[in-house]
Amino acid sequence: MNAQPNKKKISFNIIDVLLIAAVLIAAVLLIFYVKNRRIVLSDSGNTVEVVYQLRVSPLREEFRNLVAVGDAVTDADTLRPIGEVTNVSYSACYYTGTDRTTGAPVTSPYPGMITMTLTVKVSATAIKTGYSVGNRPLTLGDSVNFRVPDFTGTGVCTSVSRTMPALPAE
Repeated sequence: MNAQPNKKKISFNIIDVLLIAAVLIAAVLLIFYVKNRRIVLSDSGNTVEVVYQLRVSPLREEFRNLVAVGDAVTDADTLRPIGEVTNVSYSACYYTGTDRTTGAPVTSPYPGMITMTLTVKVSATAIKTGYSVGNRPLTLGDSVNFRVPDFTGTGVCTSVSRTMPALPAE
């Protein structure tokens, strides 16, 4: 008897194609997201002066004016200095969400709450992925737990930029 082994037939259908496409799209989006969160620098290892902003929101109105220009900023997790406050601004805090009945986006004032934006100046080390302050990378969108003499809070890093050196006087 000449028995032939059962050969399994490989089937490839539209669901397989959709799953492969979804995995590829997710991988491309992940790579794009990670690359855009980082700032690539050519002068890695140099110490440069950097200005970054932290947005603290929502914040109760009674905490207004607890942060002042000139306050030393400390990383609340490592207790290392991470700069000096150069500007503090306050704005209205808004709730953004979705109307349950219509599904439309809604923006409304958040009573009793404000948004505080701190501008902080610090000497940072340029690294390949951006800047590092006290072995802590500064990355857009990261949460920063910080302390100043009269306030402790968590802010989101909304901008990081290198300050330009002053032009020599003629």
